[in-house]
Amino acid sequence: MNRKPIPENVKRRLWAESMGRCMNPACRENLFIDDNDIMEKAHINAYFETEDNSYENLIILCPNCHKKFDKTNQISIQTVKEWKKIRREELERFFSIKFKSFDRLKEKVEPILRENYDIYKNYYLNENKTLWKKFEPKILVNNEILKSLFKNNCNLFPDYPNKDYSNLEVIQTFITHVNEFKNTRGDEEKQRQVLFPQEINSIFGITPVSGSIILGAESLEELIKVLRRKGRFESIMLGIDKPYILLKSGGKIFVDDTPRLRQLYFNNYCFRKTGVRLQNLNFALSCLKSRNVPFFIY
Repeated sequence: MNRKPIPENVKRRLWAESMGRCMNPACRENLFIDDNDIMEKAHINAYFETEDNSYENLIILCPNCHKKFDKTNQISIQTVKEWKKIRREELERFFSIKFKSFDRLKEKVEPILRENYDIYKNYYLNENKTLWKKFEPKILVNNEILKSLFKNNCNLFPDYPNKDYSNLEVIQTFITHVNEFKNTRGDEEKQRQVLFPQEINSIFGITPVSGSIILGAESLEELIKVLRRKGRFESIMLGIDKPYILLKSGGKIFVDDTPRLRQLYFNNYCFRKTGVRLQNLNFALSCLKSRNVPFFIY
């Protein structure tokens, strides 16, 4: 008997619901291992009896749990329905989380963004279509988690009337991108209007973007004071093409990495009225350096 294909929108809901793990609460096996996807879609009421490919009649399981349910009848239909209910309740609790600070949100978000970035870099950019197709479901799962976390924590991002300077606008663009990415995945010819906003990786300190040097020296000075108090500040390099703050961890905060710097100013209440434009100060110091005129920054 030729099976009817499972609709793409049903697959997307199942991937998001699974969060990349077996939906047996006693198992929770990771379904993406190295370069392999072991995700299996199991029919709760047997397909040969119902031909039911609806979301309500499907559940994501690992191969072992699928075999126990489908082949050996060790698990009842009612138990599997209960698994689906438990996962739905877990999702509702997870997606309703509101964090008190950006740093707490970052603890959840950064590993997910890094995983997506690694999949994109290793498979899509290297034109490995086979592995990219295999791991696209993992990105879909991660995107749904990120979208819900962002929707519940919009207050943690700075917003401005000029949307070009708004990190909240970056978050809204990401949410639009996620919806478009999900809804066009099954299209033979993918036409996407809203691309992944690179600024989101900047906001969470994953990969910097190069922009203009924003605001004044006073705001940067205030941020340095905060970093000193937290024991994170090592030094600052000015008078060069890409000025940066060096952290004790060895990391760098580039002064032209606008979305990240804007988020740090917002998180730490560092915005100050501009007296000296930082871009002008950096230019002046670079001129002094090119003429071998010594200067000191305290």
